[in-house]
Order: sequence, then C-alpha cells, then structure tokens
Amino acid sequence: MKHGASSCDFSTIYDAWFHPVYRWVRALGGPEADSEDLTQEVFAVVQRKLPRFDGQNLSGWLYCITERTVSDHRRRSWFRNIFLRPRDVAVEELQCSAANSEELLERKGEQQRFYCLVAKMNAKWRNTFVLFEITGYSGEEIAELEGIPAATVRTHLHRARKEFLALVAKEQS
Repeated sequence: MKHGASSCDFSTIYDAWFHPVYRWVRALGGPEADSEDLTQEVFAVVQRKLPRFDGQNLSGWLYCITERTVSDHRRRSWFRNIFLRPRDVAVEELQCSAANSEELLERKGEQQRFYCLVAKMNAKWRNTFVLFEITGYSGEEIAELEGIPAATVRTHLHRARKEFLALVAKEQS
C-alpha cells in the first residue's frame, strides 16, 4: 500500500489515509459501531502531533497511532459496557424476532470466540496475524507499517498461525 505523502499537509494525509486507517481500526478490533469515530479520533491525534512528525514512514506512524487509539478505546469500553450500559438497550436487543436473534447470536458468538482467541495470542505476533489474515495486507505492507523487516513479519505470521491453531485445539478439547 503505497500512499505518497511527500507533503505533511494534514488535509492531504487525511484524504489519502482515511480508508486505510478505517480498515486498521476494524482489523485491530475496533467495534463496527465506533469505527468511524475511532478513525476521526486517530486523525485528531495526527493533527495534534503532525508538527513534530519527522516525515519518515508515514504509514508506520499512522498505524502506531491507530493501534494506540483502538487499544485505549477497548480499555475504556469495558467499564462503559459493564457499568454505564443503559438498561433499555438490553431490552431492545431481546425484542428481535426469534430467527433473526438466533442468527445474530450465532454470528456474534463466532466473532466473539475468534476475537477472544486472538486476544490470547502473543501481542508480538497478533497484529501481524490480524493484518495479514483478516485485513489482507501483504508481508511487505505489514513490515512497512510496523517498521520491521519483511523476514520478521514472516516469522511472526508463522508463529501466530501456529499459536492460533493451538488455541483452537485447546478450546475444542
């Protein structure tokens, strides 16, 4: 993913990188309902830090900001979901039709199972796994984003796949 940004003009960066950042937010586990807000939050950080950015590895810099933003959101959201969730929301969710509820519940259960397994993975390998397997980035793109050699990406991916399969096997036993 080559996004040229020889100029560090905020509007140019925003226009060129909004969709990739949005994809990263989703790939890193940002809730679908909050993805656009989180993407905007990333660009608020970018705008604030842009004067100090050295112009090197724009994609890696944006990815790191995205990763931190999503991580911070997940840390904050557990509290909101447990303590601040309106009772009305739970009631509305239960009023769906039975067939749709079962399908939705099954799909959400599978997603939750997948993300729970991914959350158990070694953090060093997890991002490479998600970016490659879920988002579809190439090894070279991931290397550029994370600021590591492509060979390291391949090693992380191999270890992540092995670990993920072991977690699946452990869960099924």
